[in-house]
Amino acid sequence: MPFLPIIPGLSGAGASAKAGGSTAGPSALGVEVPDEIRASVLERDGHACRYCGFTARKYQLVRLRGERGNVNNPDHLATACIFCDQVFALDRVATMKSGVLIWMPELDQAMLHHVARAIYVARISQGAVADAARRTLEAITARRDEAKNRIKTDDPAVLAMVLREYIDPRAYKNRGAKLEGIRLFPLDRRIISEGDLEFNQFPQILAYWRSKDGPFGAWQPAQWLEEFKQLKAA
Repeated sequence: MPFLPIIPGLSGAGASAKAGGSTAGPSALGVEVPDEIRASVLERDGHACRYCGFTARKYQLVRLRGERGNVNNPDHLATACIFCDQVFALDRVATMKSGVLIWMPELDQAMLHHVARAIYVARISQGAVADAARRTLEAITARRDEAKNRIKTDDPAVLAMVLREYIDPRAYKNRGAKLEGIRLFPLDRRIISEGDLEFNQFPQILAYWRSKDGPFGAWQPAQWLEEFKQLKAA
């Protein structure tokens, strides 16, 4: 089954207003899916992200596949990993401090997410693998400068503001072509608010990924990337 496209956008009412739809947003970050529907979609998809193929039993999200849809209809919904889902919600990325814009046309957004996961898992190990992960992370984040050169910012909040305030619905619909080569690189933090408290959820997500029950429990990062390449070629 081919992966679904990943296109940077807005969460919640911002995206729906651009699409001329209802106030229910297309992202799991901006729409409430009933628990029983969410569970059925995760089960149907085998807990695999429909956008990049990443499979995990925890911390996967369910989102509307399009800019309009019915959250009570599983056919309108798809499983998404936290990295893929946030690309559709740049305004929320700014709040969570969970990503930066880079210029990397040689890697598509899905592959970049697999690279990011491999980096973060490997970086907290020891030895040559950890050193290589840190060097790779430095090389990738250095691409922020080229994003600034091309679209004048590396900040998802600024791009979200432009998408929300300064372009019409037709231009918003064609934003993927205009942003070709621009990627959202996920950072190792995900600031979540609960009541008056804020906390970084990413360390507990990473701990699960590395646990014996997690997706990296039996595989080294390099093995996961190779598995993804085979999955993508299928």
